[in-house]
Amino acid sequence: MGLLKKIIRKTESQFDKIQYEVKEKFGLFDEVIIYPFRGYGNQNRAVIQGRILEKEPIIHEDKELPDTFWTNLKKTWKRYESDEIPGVSIKGELYGYEARCTSDNEGYFTLEFNDIESVSLVNGWHNVNLEITDMPFDLDYNKTALGEILICEQQNPFGIISDVDDTIIVSDAMHSIKRIITMISNDAPSRVPFEGVSEFYHGLIHHNRNPLFFVSGSSYNLYDMLVNFCEHHDIPKAPFILRDLGIDKTQWIRQDSEPYKISNIEKIFEMYPKLKFILIGDSGQHDPEIYLKVYQEYPDRVLAIYIRHVYTDERKVEVEKMSDQTKVPFLIMETSKDAYSHAKENGWIN
Repeated sequence: MGLLKKIIRKTESQFDKIQYEVKEKFGLFDEVIIYPFRGYGNQNRAVIQGRILEKEPIIHEDKELPDTFWTNLKKTWKRYESDEIPGVSIKGELYGYEARCTSDNEGYFTLEFNDIESVSLVNGWHNVNLEITDMPFDLDYNKTALGEILICEQQNPFGIISDVDDTIIVSDAMHSIKRIITMISNDAPSRVPFEGVSEFYHGLIHHNRNPLFFVSGSSYNLYDMLVNFCEHHDIPKAPFILRDLGIDKTQWIRQDSEPYKISNIEKIFEMYPKLKFILIGDSGQHDPEIYLKVYQEYPDRVLAIYIRHVYTDERKVEVEKMSDQTKVPFLIMETSKDAYSHAKENGWIN
């Protein structure tokens, strides 16, 4: 299996190299942009990720387009048919502090700012200036972009880590055909949130006092849709920590969600060592198992677990057995209103 993965990865790399050479020779590159994802940090360290891509106007421009089947089908195609640019040097600047890196084979980059405590960053969102400092191909590109980082002070009462599919947005993740139909026939305005999600999450973050993070098995190809979905349905602004669909030394096209999610939850715990977290997910896939493992490994860091019941009664019984293995509140919720009432009773919502 390891040899097969190595062969596929090498073949993909060689194909990409030929493709870049042909596009450069015949001037076939579209304008290239820096596409930043929301980052997060504390008063000493901050991280922001993003991707170097050829611009797709239907995705990367703020235009109101008709929410029709054909428009959404084209958007879905363009999201997954993205054209990334590797080997690009990027610089980030945060209040005078600089970080530098190079985009990988899939165009992804990660900038990390260290020892920034002298700036005394306050709770909330902060702008990061991003700049391409070296482009290895002869093409047109937009040299700069503006990213955002969420800074959280350690004295905040708690944080929230939430799944996305079938937790805040109806996705039918356990039904492949229905999920695909939903994805290609609906965009952010017509995707359906679970009733009461906006009120529940706004109550938990308490005017942006408590940080919210979305850690999902969805891919970064859907990043723009998820950001727009939350804006359209008044779900609080937060970093989205999603997955790469590419092939590298550690993963196939679709990395297993359990180690991926646990790893990223641990990174958030590491960034905010003094905070406890409320974990929110659904019963459709592996959120209960993942959150139980996180609790067992870090029992002092988990304040409560909320699992939305979206699957079979048999699955609900399985989740109930998991809830018996914790000493923190573990609620299997039928509606967001159930979770809101429970959180209010426990003093997590005013």
